[in-house]
Parts: sequence; C-alpha cells; structure tokens
Amino acid sequence: MTMIMDGRSFKLPYAFLTLFVLVHLRLALGGFIPAGVGDANNISCPEGERQALLEFKKGISDPYGRLSSWGSEEEKKNCCNWQGIRCSNQTGHVLQLYFYYLGGMISPSLLELPYLTYLDLSFNDFNRSHIPEFIGSLSNLEHLDLSGSNFSGPIPHQLGNLSRLQYLNLGFNDLTNSENLEWLSHMSSIEDLELSLTNLSGANDWLEVVSSLPNLKTLEMSTCNLPLMSLSSFSQFNHSKSFTSLESLRLHNNEINDIPKFFGDICTLRELGLAGNNLNGQVIEHINNLFGCAKDSLEVLELGRNQLWGSLPDFAMFPSLKEIELPSNKLNGTMPKTIGNLHNLEHLDVSLNYLQDVISEAHFSNLSKLLSMDLSGNSLTLEFDFNWVPPFQLDELHLRSCKLGPRFPNWIRTQRNFTILDISNAQISDTVPAEWFANLPPNLYSLNISNNQIHGLLPNVSTMSWREPEFDLSANRLEGPLPFFSTNVSSLNLSKNRFSGPLSPLCKINDRRLGLGFLDLSDNLLSGQLPNCFMNWPNLLILNLANNNFSGEVPSSLGFLSMLQTLSLHNNTFSGDFPNSLKNCSYLRVMDLGNNRFSGKIPAWIAEDLPQLIVLILRSNKFSGSIPWDTCKLKYLRILDLSLNDFSGIIPQCLNNLTAMAYKAYSSTNLFEGSYMGAIKGHNYLYSGDYVDSAMVALKGREYNFGKNLGLLKIINLSSNNLTGKLPTEITSLLELVVLNVSKNNLIGEIPQTIGQLKQLESFDMSWNQFSGEIPSSMSELQFLSHLDLSFNNLSGKIPSGTQLQGFDATCFTRNRALCGPPLTQKCPGEETPNQTLPTDNGSIEDDKDNRDEFEKWFCVGAGIGFAIGFWGICSSLILKRSWRHAYFLLLDNMKDWLYVTMAVNKARFWRMFQRQG
Repeated sequence: MTMIMDGRSFKLPYAFLTLFVLVHLRLALGGFIPAGVGDANNISCPEGERQALLEFKKGISDPYGRLSSWGSEEEKKNCCNWQGIRCSNQTGHVLQLYFYYLGGMISPSLLELPYLTYLDLSFNDFNRSHIPEFIGSLSNLEHLDLSGSNFSGPIPHQLGNLSRLQYLNLGFNDLTNSENLEWLSHMSSIEDLELSLTNLSGANDWLEVVSSLPNLKTLEMSTCNLPLMSLSSFSQFNHSKSFTSLESLRLHNNEINDIPKFFGDICTLRELGLAGNNLNGQVIEHINNLFGCAKDSLEVLELGRNQLWGSLPDFAMFPSLKEIELPSNKLNGTMPKTIGNLHNLEHLDVSLNYLQDVISEAHFSNLSKLLSMDLSGNSLTLEFDFNWVPPFQLDELHLRSCKLGPRFPNWIRTQRNFTILDISNAQISDTVPAEWFANLPPNLYSLNISNNQIHGLLPNVSTMSWREPEFDLSANRLEGPLPFFSTNVSSLNLSKNRFSGPLSPLCKINDRRLGLGFLDLSDNLLSGQLPNCFMNWPNLLILNLANNNFSGEVPSSLGFLSMLQTLSLHNNTFSGDFPNSLKNCSYLRVMDLGNNRFSGKIPAWIAEDLPQLIVLILRSNKFSGSIPWDTCKLKYLRILDLSLNDFSGIIPQCLNNLTAMAYKAYSSTNLFEGSYMGAIKGHNYLYSGDYVDSAMVALKGREYNFGKNLGLLKIINLSSNNLTGKLPTEITSLLELVVLNVSKNNLIGEIPQTIGQLKQLESFDMSWNQFSGEIPSSMSELQFLSHLDLSFNNLSGKIPSGTQLQGFDATCFTRNRALCGPPLTQKCPGEETPNQTLPTDNGSIEDDKDNRDEFEKWFCVGAGIGFAIGFWGICSSLILKRSWRHAYFLLLDNMKDWLYVTMAVNKARFWRMFQRQG
C-alpha cells in the first residue's frame, strides 16, 4: 500500500491497511470524536482537571481546529463537553482522552488527571519525539494506545509501572527495545499487547516474557525483527506453563522458519497469524504441528506470503475454522471438496498460488456462512450449473484470472451484499446484464470486470446511492457514449474500450466530500473539446485521457486540480499554448502532453511551480523558442522528451543539475504504482484501486509503452528540433542516463571526450547533425550500448577499436566522409591490404620491378618465335605436299556449300511461317 503525504509516497506495511481504513471511515462517517456527557447529567469537570487539559492543549498543534471546543471562555467552562473527553457520570472526573490527526508535544499536565483510565493518542504526529516517561505514572490507566503517532527512540521502561493496564498498543512507530522486555513482565493485567513494527532485535527474552503474562489474550508482534526464530529455539523453550489464556497470536513478517509444535498445545488459541515469514516445505507438514488441542479451537489460520508448497490439506480436521488465509505461496494440486465440510467457514483466500482444478457447486454448497472468497491468480475453472443459487451471500469475491466465461456467470447475479467484486481477466465474452448492472448492491464500493471481452452499452447508473464506488471496466469492448455514473464515484477506469462522444456526461460526478480521485479514459474514441467542469473534482490524483480524439484548448478549470499527480493527454489533437492553468498543480509528477498540437514557448515557471516533476513529455507538438534554463531545476526529473518540436537555440549547459539522472538510488519521489491511499494537505483519501503510471517512450528508434518499468528509465530526448551549438560536456555527468538522443538538429563541435562516463547508456543517437572530430576512444567502454547512430555528420578518423563499436552495423556510421575502420569498409590511411605477389624476403621494390620487366621481355620474344615456327610449318607442308593441299581446299568448299544450303532452307521455312500467321 502507498500512502501519499505532502506530495511524497510511502510504502506502508500491509497490516497497516486495516487500521488506516478504520480511522478514515470513522472520520468520514462521524467527523472527529463524540463530545463528553457532562451536560446530560448536569455534571461539570473539576477546575483543576480543566486547567490541566488547557495546559495540555498549549503543547498540541491543531491546524484544523479539532480542539476548537476546548477553551477558557464561560460557555466552554465544562470540559466534559469538549471533543475527545469523557467524564464520569457521577463525579465529573475525566476518565478518557482521545483524538486523532494532531501534533506537537505531550504535556506532563496529564498527571493532573488522576482518574484517567483511557488514553488514546493514536494516529497523530509527535514529530519523532520519544514516548514521555511520565506516562508510566498514570497509575490508573487501563487502556493506552500510542500507535501510528510518529514516536521514535526506546520504549521507556517506566511503562512497566502500569500494573492495571489491560490494553497496550505501541505499534507503527519507530521504536526500539535494544535490551530486554523485563519491564513488560510487570504488567500482570495486560490482555491485549500490540507492538507491530517495533524493533525488538535485542530482546532475546521476548518469548519467555510474553508467554508468562497470565491474562494475555491477544499478542500482535508483526515486523519486529524478533531474534532466534528457528524451530530449535522454540523447542528449547520451556512452554509447560506458557500462554494459558492466549486466544490470538500474530507474528507476521518475522522470518519464522517453522510452526512450533507447542502452538498446538495452546488449547485457548483461536487465531494464528504467521504470514510473511520463511515457512518452507509442504503445507501439511507445518499444519501437523497444530494437531494438539488447538485443532478444535482454531478459527483463523493465516499463513500467506510464505514458501509453502504441495496440495491443500483436508481442513475438515479443524472443525471450528472460520478463516483460511494462504495467499502468495507455491501451493499446487486441486481444491479438495472436503472444504465444503467447514460449515463455519467465513473467509477463504488461496490466491496467487498454482492450483489447477475445475470448481463446481459441490465445493461450496454447504458453506452457508461464507462471506468472502479469493481464488485469484490460479488456474481454476468455475463450472456451476446455470440455475445454481449459492447458499451464501458474499461481501467480497475475487476471481481474477479464473475462467468463468464465456457467458456472464448467472450465480453472481444472486449476490446482493457485494462490497467488492473482481472478475477481471475471466474470459467473459458476453454483454453486461443491464438489469444486474443497474441494480448493483448499495454497499458496493469496488467493481472490477476489466480485461475481458465484454461488449455492448452500459446502462445509466446515476441514480444508485453507493458509498464512493470504484469502477474498473477497462480492456473490454464496451461502446457507445459515456454513461451517467453516480455523483459520488471515487475511481473510474474505462480505458481500452470503444466509448465515443464527449466527456461531458462525467461532469455529473461532483461529490466534494471525498470526490473523484482517479479517472482513466485512455485508448477510446472520445472526441470534442474538454468540458470546463474540472472544478468538480478538486481531489483528483490521476487524469489519463491519452489516445483519444479530443481537440481544442485545455480548459482553465484544470487548474482546480491542485492535488493532481499524473496528467496524460498523449496522442490527441489538443492545441493552444502550454496550459497556464497547470501552474496550480504543484504535486504533478508525470505530465505527458506528447503527440498533440500545442504551440508557443515552455513557460519559465515550470520548474518553480511544478517542482515534483519526474516525467515531462512534450514530444511531437509545435513548441518553439529556446529550452528554458529553469528546466535544470527539476531535480527529480528522470524523463525529459522535447523531441519533434521547433525548439531553437543551444542546449542548456546546466542539465547536470538533473540529479535524479545522476544517482542510481535517487528516489525521493516514486512513480505512482500500487494503491493510492493517503492524505495531502489535510485532505483524507480512501481510494484503494490500483494504478501504474505509464508513458510512450521513444527508445532505440521506436516508441514503446512503459508501465511498471517506467521508473527505471533515465532519458533525455531532444531530437528533431532546430537546436544549435555544441553538446554540453556537462551532460556526461548524468551517470545513470539510459537514453540520449539529440539527432536531427544543427549541432556542431566534437563528441564530449567524457562520453564514456555514461556506463548505463543503452541508446545513443546523434545522427543528422554537423558533429566533427574523432569519435572519443572512451565510447568503446559503453558495455550496455545496444543502439547507436552517428550517421550523417562530419566525423573523421578511425572508429575506436572495441567489441562494442565494431559490433554495430556500418549504417550507424555512414555519411561521415572522413570516418574509417571497421565496421566501415573504408580503410584508414596506411592500412591498405598488401598485394600477395610481393616477395617475402628483404629485397627492394625496385629489384622486384626489374625482375617483372625482364620476364615480360623474354615472354614476348618466345611468343613471337613460336608463332613464326607454327605459321611457316603449316604453310610449308601445304606447298610441298600436293595431296594435303587438295584435301584442305576440298574441306573449305564443302563447308561453304553446307552453310549456303542451311541458310536457304531456314529462310524459306521462316517465310512460309510468316505468310500463314499473316
């Protein structure tokens, strides 16, 4: 999961999702916190406690006025009526204090609240301060929650003084406990202990301490770097009197190798979570260790994200199971039909494995309590009878990449409680059932039917009162005009379909409480000008309108998208100047305006007002003027594509300031990939759909669509402009550059001698310019270079030797008249191929020439003598011997007669043939 805050995105642990959603739902549904109960019973809080709370408020940062009800005014005198306070109905003493999304420091004035039993300061921002030690003196505390509040440093051992504490949650901070957990052993009343994301690598006594807590029912220690987690360490542990009351044990993400056998002896154990560990081997071998008394009590088994393999076991041996979580393992084989014997089963997740089977209604006909099912990412075929009505009503159904088609599954229409339905990539080639789609369950907030062959028109669903629904209908064959959706849609992906007409029907989406956060209409047949209604979507994070037929100027209301992070208008026919309204979109990271008809100059404010830009693509437009030097201030920029425009002037020498292209690990701002969920400038976001930034990138002479790997590219493409001057040497300091293209300009000068520094360069094109001089020898050191074009320049000299350059085709170097050496056929001076008749000894060239002349002279003399002897020898024979003379002349007469007759016959035959054809 990704949390976006202040324009930056953070990867958060998977376990944080539930907590995060619950808090946001509380805020969305109920605002802040209920007020106290003082007025209802005519009870007022003591003045001393009131003053203590006001002193506490002084140290709190409250930018959104959540504590506005706290004050010294007469009308605010009763602190029992303040937000976040609960008092005793009998005495008025402050018993509970809780608030969220504040900051600052915690004042020791809380010690003046002697009757405080409940303190919840979770999900605040205490600026990485330490947990105050004085909290350990609040001796009456029974509930303490400091989770997710940006605390750091060591856990104060004074917390061990809270002997009445029943609930302790310190998770999701940056805390450490470098020595031991001895302080925890004094909390004899503790029932619920949550320390997730706390570094306990030095706490070698953790298992001994937590197992000895007599009342412990819930233990959550996920992602804690727990030491000594091998089977041998567990087997050495004396567990005869351990975990006597434990009901829930979660040790996710701790590199545990095995399920300890004594876990099966915890007769009270209901929930076991070991997801994200190093469990390896056959799943049945690990589950065998739970065949003690725990097999009768176990209700939840979470073993996802391990390395388990083999067939699914017969889970019927655990009759109480309500939840089976085995996603992201290496399980194979079939789905056992005995799973239908788990009459209490509510949640089943075996997604992202290698299961292969045909699933029928026999697997699920007895699962009347089933609430959620996830079979995604397996090779499963669901073949249910067309008229089968399941005995369950599901809240969630995930069947991505399972085979359901070709008809739309009729049994899915019987489900009326869906909150999440994912049947993407399910080989469905039917139409959308209009009546079903128009009457989707009112609790639905995520529908994904993408990557099928669903066709036809979508019905109007604008009247449905959903809870901020998310729709992903992409990659189908849906057609017709855009339908009307409900006004509170939070995410809409209609890309890769055949929708046509204007965008204006979507202007009805205008719920500003949460509002539209994601809109992808790319790869359709939409047309016309964009409506001026973007002010309806002030919380929009993603806007992708690429590959349509939109035209005209970009409306000014685009400037209301102050939270926008990705904008793609690629491959339309938009016109006009660079949209000045984008000046307000200061969180933009990806901007692709390529393949349009924009014109004018790039504004100088682009770096100052769009400082987060990672991708800037203005390719194939009509932009003119010089490249602004302020562009060099975009320190996060990884892709700069200004090709196929009319830019002129020189290439800025300051491009070396694009530091994101210089350092391999430079990633202070990541490309958008994964779930988009978080908060920016006090705005709460609850969008949980998936999105991966993508862009068309010119690489190696062709255009490619990059998605998940887009963040790996470092590209500068300035080709096909009117740029002049030299290629700045400073550009060779961008050591992580992958693509450099300056072809088809009017650049002069030499190739920088330091070009060999660009060790990561894969594509280098500087063809069709006026570069001169020799190719630097350092270029032969570019080991990853797979595309090179230096043709049509004035380069000279020998192509540097090296396996890299000689491996390219000769066309990469053509039309450089003075360039020579392999792979060109043109030889360099002094490297002509020697004649094979040259002597191999040390004789001079002059001596060799004299020898040839002498040979020719004697050859001519010998030939003349031979001709004379042969001619007169024959003639003398004919003169002196009469019989030879008569025979010779008779032969000549016969040859003459034969030639005459042959020619006469052929002439007559040809004439007759000509007359017949005529």
